[in-house]
Amino acid sequence: MGTLLERFIATGTARSKLEKFLDGDPTGAGTVRDQIAADMTNELMRALGQRARQTAGDVKRIRERGNWVHLDQRPRE
Repeated sequence: MGTLLERFIATGTARSKLEKFLDGDPTGAGTVRDQIAADMTNELMRALGQRARQTAGDVKRIRERGNWVHLDQRPRE
């Protein structure tokens, strides 16, 4: 996502406008950022041989619950 944002910034568009675009939720099923994250996740899962699909709505639910914040930490035992 960082590289994608850098490419958007390279267009000369103000970062605030880019962030507003990425946070837009035109269909109510998840923001543009959620859609990008779902597509990236699906590509990774496909490369690992997984058939499961993640939608922008799935990403939105994970983001809203706040679970993504702790993904780099071991679960409590």
